[in-house]
Amino acid sequence: MNIGLAVLALVLCSLSLLGGCASIAEVPAAEQVSGQEPGAAAAVLTPPMEARSPVDVDAAALQRDVEAVVADLQSNHDGKMYSAAVKGANPDDLAIAVVLADGRAFGAGNTTARFPLMSVSKPFTYALAVEQRGAAFMLERIGVSATGLPYNAVAAGAVRRSTEQNPMVNAGAIATHSYIEGANAADKSRAVIDLYSRMANRPLSIEEAWRATPRALTFTLAYQMKAAERLVGDVDDAVNRYLESNIVAVRVDELAQMGATLASGGIQPVSGQRVLEHETVRAVLSAMIIAGMYEDSGRWWVRVGVPAKSGVSGAIVAVVPGWGAIVAYSPRLDAAGNSVRAAIAIERLVDSWGLHSMDRMMEAGRTVSVSSDIGVTGAFPSPRIEYRDWPNRGLGLSRPGGAAPHW
Repeated sequence: MNIGLAVLALVLCSLSLLGGCASIAEVPAAEQVSGQEPGAAAAVLTPPMEARSPVDVDAAALQRDVEAVVADLQSNHDGKMYSAAVKGANPDDLAIAVVLADGRAFGAGNTTARFPLMSVSKPFTYALAVEQRGAAFMLERIGVSATGLPYNAVAAGAVRRSTEQNPMVNAGAIATHSYIEGANAADKSRAVIDLYSRMANRPLSIEEAWRATPRALTFTLAYQMKAAERLVGDVDDAVNRYLESNIVAVRVDELAQMGATLASGGIQPVSGQRVLEHETVRAVLSAMIIAGMYEDSGRWWVRVGVPAKSGVSGAIVAVVPGWGAIVAYSPRLDAAGNSVRAAIAIERLVDSWGLHSMDRMMEAGRTVSVSSDIGVTGAFPSPRIEYRDWPNRGLGLSRPGGAAPHW
């Protein structure tokens, strides 16, 4: 058997969100355990619901684990706040929200804290561009390659043979905004925020108090993409709309709803409305795997194994296809621009619930059939992992070998 084909098939299965690879729950919210303001779950969209099956999870145990992670990380003060953090950001804020694919919500910490999306907006803007232009078009125009360099590196578009970028880093994200369709700049901005709102299942908006003068580096990246013929139209317009998307205000529960829409294959888990097509979700999650955590994306995929996107405001949204989304917020960042405590929090929850994509595929114990245009076919049974053989797997305990998580 071709092992490479087997691995490829398993990865495609994880991201496909089709029946047999993941259980896609499509029911309205059954309960909200904690972590949201009273009345905050009021839907802004009320189309007919589709029949769904609930995600198989012990709700009480999940809530306890979320609370335990928040309590355990209170004493962690590692990292530094972003140099241009918005006014009023509290470095000690810590919040976690989980929204399952069936709409159930969980939370702990300061879940009422509002923060700007910043770079966490990138996958959702890219989703709109893919919806409007198609995945193949955006792949050709922007690219998805990992740069291996910081998210705002000019060198990423100059030292490689190709000028292609990734929509999860600044240059690619700015260019992505140039492909958003609309009659004028205002229409294009409304289309972006409307998609964010439909995914969050409530109205979202730009926080005007967070507007700032664009940095010269932002325009440098934009003109670099323009010169490479990967940004179309007016540079100033693309930059301005990119910056506006960064200052849309959210809470962790709202961002978790957005992530859960991706986890549900494009169906908003509370409203039941299909917001994105399957092809779009696949393209977005794939790009998040490659560069969602910037130059630490490879390390994240090996250790945590779920598509994720971080932002310098301190938020990380992690998507578990067919299961739900985990969002953590804490403003102190590591050298790559990822929140220290948010990354640890998500890793611990993923470990505790066995959500690493490779673990989930192997644990399923199913056979993946492969057929290709070059005539290679085969069936690849997935081995099973017995978690009981992994000591100290619970929250707050050491990893096998005693290695503590760090980012």
